[in-house]
Amino acid sequence: MTTIAASTRSRRRAAMTTAAASTTVDQFDHAAAATYLMKHAGTTALAVLDGQRSDQPIGWITETDIAEAMAQGKDLNEIRIRDLIAHGHAPYARLSASQAPSC
Repeated sequence: MTTIAASTRSRRRAAMTTAAASTTVDQFDHAAAATYLMKHAGTTALAVLDGQRSDQPIGWITETDIAEAMAQGKDLNEIRIRDLIAHGHAPYARLSASQAPSC
């Protein structure tokens, strides 16, 4: 019984990790889409991609960003993700290999 429960937990954990790691949104998507994806992926944040260039990550959108927009009375079906991350999170640092810190 314990082996079955442990293996089921491991499969669920692996599925959740995979879903969270592969779930991204485009900066031009509606905030409602981010909310939907967070709920179904079981995560509280999504990587935001730059949909116009090369789908490079440009930041994050979190449940807190969504909650703040809702508290301000914004319609999640109208507001775009780029409007929520512009003020909240710094974009990823883009460093070349020579600029990366050494450990």
